[in-house]
Amino acid sequence: MVCLAASLIIAALAAGCGESSPKVLLRMKFEPNRKLVYHQINKQTISLNNSPVVSQSSESEGEMIQTVQSVSDSGFARINESSVWSWSETDADSSIKVVSSTEELQYTMAPNGRVSELVLPADAEASKWKEYAQSNLEQSQPTFPTEEVGKGYTWMQTVKIFMPSGEKLDASTTYEVSEFVEVDGRQCVIIDYKGNLILPFDVMESDTLTRRGVDKVDVNGSLVFDYEHGYVYSQEEKTQITAERSKIQGNQATQYTALIEGELFFRLKDSSDDE
Repeated sequence: MVCLAASLIIAALAAGCGESSPKVLLRMKFEPNRKLVYHQINKQTISLNNSPVVSQSSESEGEMIQTVQSVSDSGFARINESSVWSWSETDADSSIKVVSSTEELQYTMAPNGRVSELVLPADAEASKWKEYAQSNLEQSQPTFPTEEVGKGYTWMQTVKIFMPSGEKLDASTTYEVSEFVEVDGRQCVIIDYKGNLILPFDVMESDTLTRRGVDKVDVNGSLVFDYEHGYVYSQEEKTQITAERSKIQGNQATQYTALIEGELFFRLKDSSDDE
């Protein structure tokens, strides 16, 4: 009996050793004309010049639509992204009004998530910030590993940043596959991440006004990736931004530093394919 019991234990252990957590290849999957509609909320507080007092707080809510315009033979997609944000403001007569704005951009995305070829509306004020927006996308969008990943897999993504002073800095984010889950019937993987972004800018807004500075961003978040359909299902992120600003108007320069703390919530609400 003792020998039989021991044999059964060894057999059970051997069977257990054969079990392993799933592994998947993380890849974006694009279909021409596919639309993904996301609900998003953005919260921010701002304090100036190291003051502990919050000088401004805001909460905006909106909808973002990602449309796959075309897919190349190599799997690269041309994507149009349009966001509508709404928030409340207090008018001069103390009445509260709802204000909204629309943001649009286009970019190319590879199956591994890497973005390139950003295009902003040519006639929009935002087009002056193309370099800033491109750098933000390159640093914040994860590029997936070449091999299959399982629970506990980590990778680091580093981008070299060339500051106006000539200094070279590293912006790095570490990603970890924390869990495999089923969300609303979807097979997903949760990816936790933590890192920093460095976003310098030098923008001439007019013949007499130039804005310069750098945003140093500490970021901590978690995204849920639907690996069967190949897109992000939801994301939650907290940021702390040290915003160094310089406004140069004529021969006058004004400098200040702002601390911006933010929370972003992002969740898929609808997906559809246009025939």
